[in-house]
Amino acid sequence: MTVIITLPVYKDSEFLRRAVELLEEVTPSITRDFTIVVAEDVSDSSRIVCELTTKYPNIYYCQSDRRLGKGRALREVWKKIGGDVYVFMDVDLSTDLIMFGAYDNMIRKTGEYDLVIGSRYIQGSVVKRPWLRVFASLFYNLIVRSLFHTGVYDHQCGFKSLSRKAATLVLAGTKSNSWFLDTELIVLALRRGLRVLEIPIFWVEKKNKKSVVEVINLVKDACIHMSDFARFLRLALKTGVVQRN
Repeated sequence: MTVIITLPVYKDSEFLRRAVELLEEVTPSITRDFTIVVAEDVSDSSRIVCELTTKYPNIYYCQSDRRLGKGRALREVWKKIGGDVYVFMDVDLSTDLIMFGAYDNMIRKTGEYDLVIGSRYIQGSVVKRPWLRVFASLFYNLIVRSLFHTGVYDHQCGFKSLSRKAATLVLAGTKSNSWFLDTELIVLALRRGLRVLEIPIFWVEKKNKKSVVEVINLVKDACIHMSDFARFLRLALKTGVVQRN
């Protein structure tokens, strides 16, 4: 079983070394055939990656000087690298890999399911983040679940794995380059009749403090996310995925 683990990086280089070292530590107990892909937008962590590759030769570094966004970065990288299981996660590792056996579970269950989702809002999960973010996230997920009838409780968590079939059929059909990619993946996978599983995770907010510039960028990304959501909803209404009242 060849596993491709992708870490999308956008001005998050302070988390990169720890993430790679932990993945290199825990993954061999699941499979020894794995590649860690660092997919970096705009920022430059080449020095850190160069240091890591001297110790871990299974690292693949893909850096873009222009903003690709999460969706485009994954689509471009996964076209170049073949595997049986495709994993992506936030580089800050807000999802604890060890607790509840989440990482092990996610990879092994991908043999039975086409898309495995780390979920913060199902029974057994533990979430530590500001209450306002929890409320906003729950509200968003309620809207998506109601509109698209997914039966899924967490469409946003950046901790997912796809089978080769799902990576080929679904990811290629996504359009979003923003955070909305996570939602789009789930909806499209279910519409194609693929098997989707939510697993409980231990999740701790890692990015509480932000500079003014980071807050502005966050607002911009949120606007893009909502624009992608509106685009997808219009398409869904047009194609009958969502029924008009």
